[in-house]
Amino acid sequence: MPPASSKKIPKTPSSRKYSAHIEYELQYTRWILKSLGIWSMVSDNTTNSDRIASFFLIIFNLFAIAFILIPCSMHMLLREKNPRRRLLLIGPIGFRISNILKYFSIMFRVDVIKQCLNHVKNDWSDVASEDERKLVLKSVEVGRNLTRLCAIFMFSAGLFYHTVMPLLKKKRVNAFNVTIRPHVYPGYDFFVDSQASPTYEIIFGTHCVFAVAGYFMTVAACNLAATFVSHICGQVQIMNLKLQGLTGNEKSSVAEEIASVIKCHVKVLRLSRMIEKILREICLVEVVASSLIICLLEYYCMTEWKNSETASLITYFMLLTSLTFNVFIFCYIGEILKDQCEVVAELTYMAEWYQISSKNALQLALIIAMARSPRKITAGGMMELTIQSFGAVIKTSVAYLNMLRAVAD
Repeated sequence: MPPASSKKIPKTPSSRKYSAHIEYELQYTRWILKSLGIWSMVSDNTTNSDRIASFFLIIFNLFAIAFILIPCSMHMLLREKNPRRRLLLIGPIGFRISNILKYFSIMFRVDVIKQCLNHVKNDWSDVASEDERKLVLKSVEVGRNLTRLCAIFMFSAGLFYHTVMPLLKKKRVNAFNVTIRPHVYPGYDFFVDSQASPTYEIIFGTHCVFAVAGYFMTVAACNLAATFVSHICGQVQIMNLKLQGLTGNEKSSVAEEIASVIKCHVKVLRLSRMIEKILREICLVEVVASSLIICLLEYYCMTEWKNSETASLITYFMLLTSLTFNVFIFCYIGEILKDQCEVVAELTYMAEWYQISSKNALQLALIIAMARSPRKITAGGMMELTIQSFGAVIKTSVAYLNMLRAVAD
């Protein structure tokens, strides 16, 4: 039963009553999608200037990926003959390819993302008490924390990779007695003299700026999953609160409360289906790319350990930790979604349904029956993302590592 002090809030439009809470929940989503030029596609309030700005942001982000991907790929395919150095280039190239695939996947699903955002806003209009508001905000904080963790890991490792590692690398002198300064990514000498000043400094700085676009694409995918799944957690907690209060209501209002619970459950199921639809391609790219890139980073760490290259070893270890944690977040979010959808049946059964009339109690059986149908996040519909599947991804990367070492040695 909800506390006696629970104060009912008059049902006013969400845009007026809970606009600050909606803004708080979707704050990181708005920031990230704006930086990618996608927010105007999913927002209801956009102007022509917003659409024009989004168009140029999309062009900028695609150019940022191409600026790194094309020269690096050309160098690996046309110039680099050393197999070990080619392996060092496969990781960055694979990461950029996965970024652009996730970017296109998000743009492909903008209609579903917009539906999810409107779903979140409409759910706030149904918040009817202070207790419900606190439960939703508590769950919102979980999603925000997961987004922050993902961003911290990605940007800290990326910053170290694009600044500290090249600056600490040893310079070498070529056959013409010219000092060669290391670039983060090779291949620009196809187009310009990449060692001459200020060309070298421009390319170096551009790498640092353009790398941010790729990390925003990775964080965007994590944010969408974390925001919407944490919202589902809040709705499940509201259902639990309503189920606890069934026996404390007048008999005439029990049927209305049960209808409210069923309505809330239907909305949770609808949102969970949309989340799976948004993340299906993104998670497939994430699982496949991460299995390969984690394998390569493990190999890089072992190589730098043998060569006693401390700066490179620390950088690759940070990148390995970042990508591993990113995969773990997706699997953890998938586990949360699955558990929250299944726990509804337990919450319904544990409610004091036996103290209400049999006619009303029978209606709760519908919730239990629907909760038995699993709701999950999959990688392309082929692999369910759970903590157990995270272990499978790590095992796969280790298996690839053993194969790679056998071939390389």
